[in-house]
Amino acid sequence: MSHTDGGKKESLDDAALVARAISGDLTAFDRLMHRHAGRCYRLARHFGLSEEDAADAVQDAFFSAWRSLDRFDFSWQFSTWLTRILINRMSNLRRGLRRAARYFYRPQTEAQIAHVLRQHQAGDPQQELETRETQQLVRKAIETLPAGQKTVLILFELEGYRIRDIAVMLDIPEGTVSSRLHKARLQLRRELQAHIKGSS
Repeated sequence: MSHTDGGKKESLDDAALVARAISGDLTAFDRLMHRHAGRCYRLARHFGLSEEDAADAVQDAFFSAWRSLDRFDFSWQFSTWLTRILINRMSNLRRGLRRAARYFYRPQTEAQIAHVLRQHQAGDPQQELETRETQQLVRKAIETLPAGQKTVLILFELEGYRIRDIAVMLDIPEGTVSSRLHKARLQLRRELQAHIKGSS
């Protein structure tokens, strides 16, 4: 689900809370934290951070947002602005970490690849084993992607952000976002097709 679809009321509510927080209303900022903390934590975990590191990154992002709140541009959605801060915090944190990435990719082509990210259901143990093995391959393939492609892939495919939102978050042109997403998809498709061919 896109974060911008049907989100006008939420955006207005966020803007009102930001305005109150800027005027010194700590309760308003607490409400913003409660509203967005879960999504930020989930995003941090998708980027491969441990539970502890993800919590630290989210806390750091909110602290940075609070300190910068008086410079908030009300033409932005608060969620987009906060996500941009979080991505920067995680980038700084990940420079000192070598964590294994734990996120998923939902391909749009081959049926066998699409099956990788379906929820597991009790059934054929052999099928479940094959699915787990392919999931591991997907994760390994994602780990090999350049950082910029991984970031775009996660934000678009998993978090549901639109191209224009990602461009704002990363401060890059929309065309660059589309190009990185296309390259990431091609690379994953090549990796998975090679695996499927080798297994047939």
